[in-house]
Amino acid sequence: MSLILLKNLLWSRRPVTSSRRTDTTSSRSVLPPISNVTIPPLPFENKPEESWVSTSTIDLEAQTPSDGNSSTSTDPPKGKSRGPSPCSSKITAFIRRKCIAVKNFRPTARMISDAIIGLSDGMTVPFALTAGLSSFGDTRIVQLGGIAEVVAGMISMGVGGALGAKAESDGYKAKVAETVKLVVDSSAEAIALVHDVLRPFGIDLPQRDTIANNLIQSSDRMVDFLLRFHYQEKQPDPSRPMACGLTIGIGYALGGIIPLVPYFCVQRNEVLLALYISIGIMAVTLFLFGFVKTVLLAEADRDRSTWKAFLGGMEMLAIGGGSAAVAVGIVHGINMSMTD
Repeated sequence: MSLILLKNLLWSRRPVTSSRRTDTTSSRSVLPPISNVTIPPLPFENKPEESWVSTSTIDLEAQTPSDGNSSTSTDPPKGKSRGPSPCSSKITAFIRRKCIAVKNFRPTARMISDAIIGLSDGMTVPFALTAGLSSFGDTRIVQLGGIAEVVAGMISMGVGGALGAKAESDGYKAKVAETVKLVVDSSAEAIALVHDVLRPFGIDLPQRDTIANNLIQSSDRMVDFLLRFHYQEKQPDPSRPMACGLTIGIGYALGGIIPLVPYFCVQRNEVLLALYISIGIMAVTLFLFGFVKTVLLAEADRDRSTWKAFLGGMEMLAIGGGSAAVAVGIVHGINMSMTD
């Protein structure tokens, strides 16, 4: 009986196992093979390698969060320096042009003449004034009077120089208008002036007629010829009035400060000591100024002799010292008469 039960039990378990295996096998057989499965293409598979690499790089850079230390998208790539801004380039170019202009600057003869006029007047007039005011025995009076004279003289000399240069420019404009009127209204007289200019050079009459006829065909050329060779007029620089006024005024101020310096370096009652120091300083300064002026204004090498420069220095010293002595004598005499 027990054997029968055991047989039935074993027999009943075997089908169950086989059915389970069959189900598993059937479930596996339903799935299609891997070779028959179609996988959709990735986005970058249909594009060339450079395009999807560069696109991914751009996307990664755009999606990278920026912080205080990271550079923005406008920063130049690594290894490349940012170029200068337009404003800094203009400033650099302007400074370079000014430096080149200063390096190539050469003072003209007119500029040297204006500086000499300002320095000579500035060293003689304030020196004579301070020497005369020293007879009052108070450095405060000399200081105030000297400063007032230097400021007033600087303004008056500068304005006078500017007005003189402006008058020169106005005279040139008037001469141009007169020459234009002569060429337009009286061509025969203009031709006669051309003959007068060319005759001293030994030019024959036919050649002079040819030159005059060629010039008269253009009124501009005729006017320019007459201005340059007959009237000997040269067009002045438009900035001449301003440059002349500044040069003379600054020269006068620089020359006038020199005799005033000793009066600011002593006690109030030591006016005679300041006067003696001022006389010594101005004697050396006037002599050197006259010496250098003679050398600068020499037009030929034969004129640039030491003896001629020495005479120029002594001449300047005599003018400045004489004017100072006269001023001291006059002020001292007036002071004595008022005291009595």
